[in-house]
Amino acid sequence: MKIPVDIRISNERINAASILRGEERGETEEFFVSGTMKNTRRGLCIEYTEQENSTTTIINVFKDETVSLNRIGPMRTHLVFNDGKAYDCIIGAGDRQFQLRVRTKNLENNLTMDGGRLFVDYSVEIVGSLAEKNKLTLAISPDVSIIKS
Repeated sequence: MKIPVDIRISNERINAASILRGEERGETEEFFVSGTMKNTRRGLCIEYTEQENSTTTIINVFKDETVSLNRIGPMRTHLVFNDGKAYDCIIGAGDRQFQLRVRTKNLENNLTMDGGRLFVDYSVEIVGSLAEKNKLTLAISPDVSIIKS
């Protein structure tokens, strides 16, 4: 059964040029969306759509603590995160796709159907070179419409 959820998303991104200059902090984007969450045989599935760019994001949090993030819209992305591991992933638009490596430095997950937080500290490498570092946080809580007193 899907339940409606409120999601606060925070993404701090620092690009390679800033890293080379020794800068510690990058740009932080924070926004709120409504979505759904459901239990699956393999874990939890969170889904939301960003209205301004018609992009749907599906996040699967598996019982083995692997997280997959799929964005479907003008730009398609498939990323996989697992604490201390690296995965080759795909990003693309239309018929143009390229491969990048996602290296997870730290993954913290305490999500349940009651809500919680997912934090992923990861870097993106292109052709073996660091392209950017990211810290993605999703704070999820059940939508007030389903909370009963």
